Amino acid sequence: MRAPPRFSGYVRLWWWQARCLPLPVVAAGSGCFFGGAYPRVFTYFCRSFSITQQVMFTLFSRRRKANRARRAAVSSAAVSSAAVSSMGSSPMPDCVKEHVFALDARWCDELEEVLFSDPVPNLYSIEHYLACPLPVRSPRIPLHYYQGFVGCERDGQLCCVLLLGSNVVPVRLCGAAVEHAAVERVAVEHAEHDVDSHLAEAVEATTLDTAAPDATALDATALAHRDALAQLLLQVGSRLDSMFGESAFVMPLWTRMQELCEQTRGGKSPLLQMLQPSLGDGCDHRARVLSERPNQPLLYLPPEKDLARFYAVELPELPAHLPEPIKPRPLNPGQSPAGAVQLGGEAAGYARLATSADLGELLPAAAAMFAEEVGFDPIARYGDGYAARLRTLIAGQRSAIVTDVNGRVIFKADAGIVNLDAAQVQGVWLHPDYRGYGLAKPFFAAAAQILQRYYPHLSLYVNDYNARALAMYRGTGWEQIGQFSTIIFER
Repeated sequence: MRAPPRFSGYVRLWWWQARCLPLPVVAAGSGCFFGGAYPRVFTYFCRSFSITQQVMFTLFSRRRKANRARRAAVSSAAVSSAAVSSMGSSPMPDCVKEHVFALDARWCDELEEVLFSDPVPNLYSIEHYLACPLPVRSPRIPLHYYQGFVGCERDGQLCCVLLLGSNVVPVRLCGAAVEHAAVERVAVEHAEHDVDSHLAEAVEATTLDTAAPDATALDATALAHRDALAQLLLQVGSRLDSMFGESAFVMPLWTRMQELCEQTRGGKSPLLQMLQPSLGDGCDHRARVLSERPNQPLLYLPPEKDLARFYAVELPELPAHLPEPIKPRPLNPGQSPAGAVQLGGEAAGYARLATSADLGELLPAAAAMFAEEVGFDPIARYGDGYAARLRTLIAGQRSAIVTDVNGRVIFKADAGIVNLDAAQVQGVWLHPDYRGYGLAKPFFAAAAQILQRYYPHLSLYVNDYNARALAMYRGTGWEQIGQFSTIIFER
């Protein structure tokens, strides 16, 4: 019999069985003709087949043991070399399994209470929860490969919630309220003490001393939960694209992640060194921070704000001809502006809702906005998925645009995240050729008026260093209700 092909494990055993099983069958058939020769032939082949099975199982078992021993030796050598290279740095404690768990259907009530108690800042998490409900049972996979809600509990109550995936959103964090109150008190003290430089230094030293007890006021459980969540995000590694959410939750977790990286890596690199728990798959285990945006005011547009006075104005002289604005119908007594737009159709001022025919012009505009805001080309990274996202926005009547006489999109604003009557405005962009002419305010006011027809409660967050955009938003009636933070990673 020829040598079997180079299969592994049980595949090779099955190949031997397929070769040997037909022999007793042939012998059984020949016994009908040769009479007494059948028992001896059948016994011979069955005995040889049994010996073959025993030999193959023995070889496979020895090979598996040898492979395990070799892998264990390589792993121990790698651990010892890492310990030598770290030069006495303290290892990262493995507390993820002890404190963090995937939320299942038993936690639905508590999770909904956390999400819907303040829906405006939690729109992204709410949208994910409604699209992907909690599983009936927790999945039996490592948490760093899981995508969904994870959390920590204290005395049977859900105290920490984290939406895990390529985009991470901390929804609740232990001790965040204590730290946030301390930061606000320090800011108030700095505002009240408007003194000369010497006295300001004394005040700063005093505020630091008063803030220290609040930092240490976190109990051991809160610190353990924070360490476990930070370690979990480090284990996610290069699959992490961004982390965003309320500053009171994002920044403490991000600070702890950096501290753990410094402890693990010996403080050799100021950038975040992500850990990827892979089995030698050849991917880069380091992810650098592309952008850190700790202060992003969260703005809200009340439904009763009248935006018509911002877009129902005569535009200045423009470098290109724009379509004539469509005036909304006059308000009836006791009627809100959102109701007036609903009666007036899909257009307000120069803005209108995008249709499927606008996809060809909307795609480059959206890609340009994304590249300016995030720092990389979304079409090159996400491919057809980015165009599919735009089609979803258009089909849901969630994209407002302004076009020129040639059909080119020169302004856009999207209701990126929606839930019931609330939406988060994203992707606000004005073509560079049209900037500096006072067009952003009337265009954006008209787009917001259109989106308010479907979602009366609009919100958005903007970078604090974008002073012109921040002034434009506040000048059109947007009010700050919170603060976001965003950390963007490059792959």
